[in-house]
Amino acid sequence: MWHDFDEDGRLDLYVANDISDNALYLNRGDTFADAGLAAWVADYRGAMGLAVGDWNRDGDDDLFVTHWIAQENALYDSRLMAATSNPAVGEATMQRSPLTFSDVASPMGLGQIALQSIGWGTAFTDFDHDGWLDLVVVNGSTFETDGQPPALEAQRAFLLWNNLGKGFHDLAPLSEELAQPRVGRGLALSDFDRDGDVDILMVTLDDGVHLLRNEMAKGNWIALNLKRPGRGASRGEGSTVIATVAGNRLRRTVSGGSYLSQDSSTLHLGLGEATRVDALEVRWLGGKSENFGPLEANARWELVEGESSPRRVTVLSRRERVTAFWEIQRAAMDAMKRDGDAPRAMTLFRQALELNPDHEDSRYYLANLLASDGDLAAAQAEFAILLERNPRSHRGLKQWGILKALHASGEEDLMEAERALQRALEVNPEGTGSLLALGEVALLRGDLPAADDRFARVCRSNPRAVGGFFLRAFVHWRRGDRAGAERLLAAAKVARGEDWKPEGAVAEGDVKFRMHREESPLSRFWESWNGGSEPNTAFKDLDEYLPE
Repeated sequence: MWHDFDEDGRLDLYVANDISDNALYLNRGDTFADAGLAAWVADYRGAMGLAVGDWNRDGDDDLFVTHWIAQENALYDSRLMAATSNPAVGEATMQRSPLTFSDVASPMGLGQIALQSIGWGTAFTDFDHDGWLDLVVVNGSTFETDGQPPALEAQRAFLLWNNLGKGFHDLAPLSEELAQPRVGRGLALSDFDRDGDVDILMVTLDDGVHLLRNEMAKGNWIALNLKRPGRGASRGEGSTVIATVAGNRLRRTVSGGSYLSQDSSTLHLGLGEATRVDALEVRWLGGKSENFGPLEANARWELVEGESSPRRVTVLSRRERVTAFWEIQRAAMDAMKRDGDAPRAMTLFRQALELNPDHEDSRYYLANLLASDGDLAAAQAEFAILLERNPRSHRGLKQWGILKALHASGEEDLMEAERALQRALEVNPEGTGSLLALGEVALLRGDLPAADDRFARVCRSNPRAVGGFFLRAFVHWRRGDRAGAERLLAAAKVARGEDWKPEGAVAEGDVKFRMHREESPLSRFWESWNGGSEPNTAFKDLDEYLPE
């Protein structure tokens, strides 16, 4: 469990060990100090699951540990923030103390209840939205029953309701699913159906996965997603929020790892009858603190480090999401192909991808539009995402290679382009576009024999490959074979056909603007060719562009 237990802005590490002392390693910046004994958490029992949360709302994070049979589970109450009497104001105030913990499992009702069970995955969350963190534990024995064939003994889970910080009560017997004995192991929490409460997923041995929808939440709620720009896919891990709700301070941290498990990084807070969070402080891990609010209840909010205004996240049903995606995606295609409005098309493709990040067409066209707009880095990043989701995307590999060749600054870039195009050709051996681009890369590298071989294969496979015939004619002309160049130029003109139009016009229909087209490293030279058969004129610009 990585967690900032001493609140110094650095993640500490708590390690649960089986029948040997657990360890608490405090992060000192350049090293770690083993503070398990000094902090009174060097637990020597058979520890398994871990959970962290401020169960008693005293302003610091506490630690819960599940154990083996005949060993009570542990609830280590942090004493980092201790109440001290303040005669000046006539009440107790919270003061920071050295980091120590006290095991309060027994008086809080978490001790003896666990003696006949073996605990594994566990987590804190507010299931009923009353503002107090409850606990859930999955149990399952490691002992075999007497039956044949032998099987491990099943045990029921615990759903431990927090009674206003006074103690916990097990509600699992009231739930048909949780009361069913199982050989539990993993446990993870998430609002999978997006109805505002936290649901349970349990993994069992030999009995599959059980997804339990929460139907006990009664109060209001708020969900928070934290983001840190410039930190990759960071969801605010290790950061803490402190929400002021009707005079109470609710503390939550993006954490949530347990035995073979990882919870959602979305923070859920139950608000009881409160209709808003009055104020919200975010303590970014290793960074500054920022204040947001007030925030309306029963809504999802995205908080971005460095941005003062929180963003309300709209949650759509699956049907609404699919409908909205196709409306936006079609509008993006119209903007690109019919209206020629590239900026609007890019905006719409991005919106479509927010609804469906796996849609290859949208990402492919967005990448091409970015490249046409001159934003090569962004275009390559989009192609990288496309290829991560589908490593065998022929057109993704092809266009990534073409982009690399189009903007190559040296031999290394051209070699990278060639490798990507070779992979594209392996995925689709009949794709003459990849083979043509490979020929162009060979020409850019000055390898005339390889270029001629690739162009010849393109021409044999596709008699309409204008670029193949044109560039092969150039290779022959460069070699001094004027007759061969003239013959191939004539073939290029035939391949282009009688319906050829000058660059910028369209060949079909009576649409006003040129449809989207894909560029290749040297396509502009044959597209601007006027159809003349004189090699010196036809190849003048290409000859000046390519070095000897």
